[in-house]
Amino acid sequence: METVVKTVKQHSYSLDNNALKELKLIGERYRCVKNYVYSRYSGINSIVLIKRDRDIRDEWVKTKFAEQWKLPARYWKLALSEAVSNIKSSWSNIKLRVKSAVNKNKKLSKQELHYIRYILKADELYQRILQNKSIQIPEAIKLYRLDTGYLNSLIRRLTRKYKGKVPYSNTDTFSIDTGLYSYGDGQIRISSTKKGKRVTVKLKDRNIYDRTMTVKFKDNRIELHCPLKIAKKKHGYQNIIGIDKGYRTLFAVSGKTTYGENLNNYLSEETERLKEVNSARNRFYALKNRYLSEGNYAAAQNIELNNLGKIKYNRKKAKHDQRVKSYINHSINGLIKNEEPGEIVMEDLSFASWNDRFPKSVKRKLSRWIKGYIKARLEFKCEYNSIKYTYINPAYTSQICSKCGEFGARSGEVFNCTNCGTIDADINASLNILKRRDDSEIKLHTDYRKVKEILQARIDRQ
Repeated sequence: METVVKTVKQHSYSLDNNALKELKLIGERYRCVKNYVYSRYSGINSIVLIKRDRDIRDEWVKTKFAEQWKLPARYWKLALSEAVSNIKSSWSNIKLRVKSAVNKNKKLSKQELHYIRYILKADELYQRILQNKSIQIPEAIKLYRLDTGYLNSLIRRLTRKYKGKVPYSNTDTFSIDTGLYSYGDGQIRISSTKKGKRVTVKLKDRNIYDRTMTVKFKDNRIELHCPLKIAKKKHGYQNIIGIDKGYRTLFAVSGKTTYGENLNNYLSEETERLKEVNSARNRFYALKNRYLSEGNYAAAQNIELNNLGKIKYNRKKAKHDQRVKSYINHSINGLIKNEEPGEIVMEDLSFASWNDRFPKSVKRKLSRWIKGYIKARLEFKCEYNSIKYTYINPAYTSQICSKCGEFGARSGEVFNCTNCGTIDADINASLNILKRRDDSEIKLHTDYRKVKEILQARIDRQ
């Protein structure tokens, strides 16, 4: 039986002050462990070491280094493992981006690309190159007579470009495995920082789980996130559709239907509300700073307590986010039910820049999203419903006519073609996306300049 992982949530009732204080203390210390690991082991000198995270753990125990965290061993070991896993994922993403960049570099020969890919696969060699140290190259690659100095410099430069900042955690979220909690009488008992003591939390349901879960704080309550394996659905759908992920409508389908038409309204309403709220808060911030500069600390503190609180602000924001997430899931479910797709073809926008794709007013609204939420939910729904999803190269799918292939102009919601007239811009893009699936010349990672050359050559041959 094929399965997919789904995260289910358990919600608690309001916690008393002592229980909330103890759980937040665990979360704070858990975060400290993770941030230490990020700062100590996310650099280029630890690429090989993080492959053996058990060695780090054993060293902490042997030298009693772990005692400083003032946490039960199971907690800090989970924090260590979680942070190391995130660092590994970060390095994997960096390597993928380096590979993508060199694949688009038309000045590199096949032998040079082979050398770079070989280095990226071997962590020991990759680390030594980033440290600017010499490496032993296999005889087969030596026969290429490559300028390895230039190639090593290119690897270092691209790695610096994509590495980014150290991924510090700023939340007090923490994980608990089966040895750190137990269920009973509609409650969960979570191990505390004190030996033999547990924090009792009353839950809103009586479900019992037996795997590692994540504890998140929601005001004076907690939320337990538990990953469960559930069976995939088998529909036997056969249709192949292309979709364009837009802003005014969430999805435009190659069958000339749209889903999620109210997304724009939801985002606009919240953006305008936040604009007004933040404008008022900025005035209070300015007033507070003026009082501080005048030495009137009592008035400044009064404004801080009564006008600049975050509880109501965050609660309304979270409520809106949940409303829009529900709408997105509802729209995806409607798309799958109505279109009955066996395969969904869509753009790969992993490395696309929103600076060129959307105007400033739109980016301000879309920036409120949890990064990748729409993509993550669409992929999950496809896997859950046994639907294949295929990513294609998005270059120029919104700038060419889906009927004749000529370049046209998009004006708002309308695409204009000098030959064929007008068509809904998102529908036009979705039709081009579906065609791109079977395009043997334009691959997923074909450079956008090369894509334009191919498209122009086709127009010239007509």
